Amino acid sequence: MQIRVHRPWQTLAALVLGLAALIPATARAGTYPDRPIRLVVPFTAGGQFDYIARLVADPLGRELGQNIIVENVGGGGGSIGGAKVVNSPADGYTLLEYGGNFAIAKHLTPNLSFDPIADLIPVSGISLSPHVILVNSRLPIHNLAELTAYAKANPGKLSYGSPGVGSSMHLTFEAVKQHFGIDAVHVPYRGGSNMINDLAGGQVGVGIIAVAPAMPFIESGRVRPIAVTGRDRAGSLPDVPTVAEAGYKDFESGSWGGIAVPKGTPADIVERLNQAMIKVVNQPDVRKALQSQSFTPIAGTQAEFQALIQAESDRYGPLIKQLGLRNE
Repeated sequence: MQIRVHRPWQTLAALVLGLAALIPATARAGTYPDRPIRLVVPFTAGGQFDYIARLVADPLGRELGQNIIVENVGGGGGSIGGAKVVNSPADGYTLLEYGGNFAIAKHLTPNLSFDPIADLIPVSGISLSPHVILVNSRLPIHNLAELTAYAKANPGKLSYGSPGVGSSMHLTFEAVKQHFGIDAVHVPYRGGSNMINDLAGGQVGVGIIAVAPAMPFIESGRVRPIAVTGRDRAGSLPDVPTVAEAGYKDFESGSWGGIAVPKGTPADIVERLNQAMIKVVNQPDVRKALQSQSFTPIAGTQAEFQALIQAESDRYGPLIKQLGLRNE
């Protein structure tokens, strides 16, 4: 005969588990966040990604009621930091500062250990900064038409610098080159600061970089801006026309950043993060700080951020293939 032993704690445990199964996910996640959150910046400290992350970290922490710890994980064009986030628990406690490099990474580096689009959930954009096309101030070039004419008059002699092969700046200028028929050889650098120093010194004649880091060189007169790549003119360079105004209809490009989380993060946590980010970016002091560095605030819905990511991938994927670019 089998003897059943009654254990009250088992009955209680079963009841608790049964009730938990009936509670909606939003209620179970109601305590999120209950500990500090990591924001992984996939580049070294000091660049525009780092600036944006540290600008929003404190107000985002106040909005969520927890500290946001900024962690720089550089290397591999952002892939090392991206992989760290992808392989972290999908619980909302590890965020990635997501930028245009991830939208094009699968085209440029097919052997990545993760899919930068499929393995991450976009939360919200933060900011967009146009690029600026610059020339050494000693060159007799003041606009894209004069750049095109100069390049044609001096075949094979003009070079242009960018922050690196496959960077958004590199791809942007390649698209501009093709449209206007500019003859210029690409000189890739390890970062924008190295490039613009050489541009100011005359080692390269043309360069492309984000607006903010270019401003000290423009103000000193060592380099001359001839076009910006945004939809509208940059607030800090109101007299410099856009590439579209120069004749490339509807052209728009720039460096943008936002927040993403690992695939599988609960939808209610993603929504909480999205709403918090929108509130933070729309705070007057944050908007003012972004705009002072020529960043346009772009916080919005997940769908809007996803559309931006997909548009970037669709725009530059074919160009990367045409140019035969590939990172191993």
